[in-house]
Amino acid sequence: MTFGFDLIPTIIGLLFIVIPSMLLGRLCARAGLSEIIGFVVGGVLLGPFALGGFIPLFDKPIIQLDDLTLLLWQMSGVIILFSAGLHFTFKDLLKAGYSAAIIGTFGLIMPLVLGYFISMLFGFDWAVSILIGATLSATSIVISVTLLEEIGKEKTPEGNILVNAAVLDDVLGLAVLSSVVSIITLNSLPSIESVLIMTGESLVFWLLLLLGAVFILPKIVHGIALAKPTSLETRGIKQATAIGSAFGFAAIASSVGLNPIVGAFAAGMGLAGSKLVGNIREFIGELKVVVAPLFFAIIGAHVDLRLISEVNIIFLFCILAVAILSKVLGCGIPAAILLKNKSKGFRIGYGMIARGEVAFITAGIGIASGILSDSIYTTLVLVILATIIITPILLKNSFKSEISNTM
Repeated sequence: MTFGFDLIPTIIGLLFIVIPSMLLGRLCARAGLSEIIGFVVGGVLLGPFALGGFIPLFDKPIIQLDDLTLLLWQMSGVIILFSAGLHFTFKDLLKAGYSAAIIGTFGLIMPLVLGYFISMLFGFDWAVSILIGATLSATSIVISVTLLEEIGKEKTPEGNILVNAAVLDDVLGLAVLSSVVSIITLNSLPSIESVLIMTGESLVFWLLLLLGAVFILPKIVHGIALAKPTSLETRGIKQATAIGSAFGFAAIASSVGLNPIVGAFAAGMGLAGSKLVGNIREFIGELKVVVAPLFFAIIGAHVDLRLISEVNIIFLFCILAVAILSKVLGCGIPAAILLKNKSKGFRIGYGMIARGEVAFITAGIGIASGILSDSIYTTLVLVILATIIITPILLKNSFKSEISNTM
């Protein structure tokens, strides 16, 4: 095999970062914190810009954010979101309805606008300011869903609205990302009409994808369930169908300009009402034992500790404040009004704070195009990391009384 020296170092490197991150996650869980915090901190400490960059393997650092590593990272996100979708049926989405749409929209607009104006106040030009606002706009669905599942609150009214608001927030965030790419390409602000058209197209594509998953996938899986047992079935054809659905819909989503993980979520929702959903959940749950720490550890590995000295601390804390308050207030206040319950409303706001995959993509486009400097990029990465750590603390504390009553 000629590919061995390309694949083996990557696998060894992932084991080097994932296993300790899993252990840190377990320690955090025992301390009453979210496992996600341990996974991410493990990634920071063992990433290519920290310990993993100093340990050699085949004349290279043992940890590298190469194409294969980032591909496995994306695949992990697909599996996590597919797993989340398996717990939410189409009826759950309809139940969340306009509440999720309103909360998701406010949760996207407020950080975008506040991030833009705060950056302008610090003297950055309009292009840099827009990229900073866009980076802060989209919630990480993966983190929100993982947290809710971790504390067993994904099926509560606020949990259902939170997940669907985060999905819509992500879809709208991709529309904002498309606008940002246009800004970079044309070096000018797009018209309001073009932004609205891109947003409308993203929402239509997402709804069509979801309807396809809801009405087509169950029929395929039911057909497999009714088939007579065969040797292929005993080898895992049901599980293969599930994984194929996840990555198939992720590919379709990507082909129409959406985040692949929202396609995987749609596939999960489509199979949530199938006869095999129990078996599929069990199978995907076993995969998540590995892919969840991998996903979050790679997020932590993006942090370049060497550039922290170049960061403007005042600007960092201002942007972090915007990142937190824009979601807590932008989502929490509308949610509290719609649910007629302050505590439930602000739980949704807390759950929407975390930024992740879309934020990294947006910031990455900014630094690759030369618009963002290394120090601004590092600032944004640190803010993303901070939101990932803060979110589980706030969300778990908001459910603390209910969690203790169920134990």
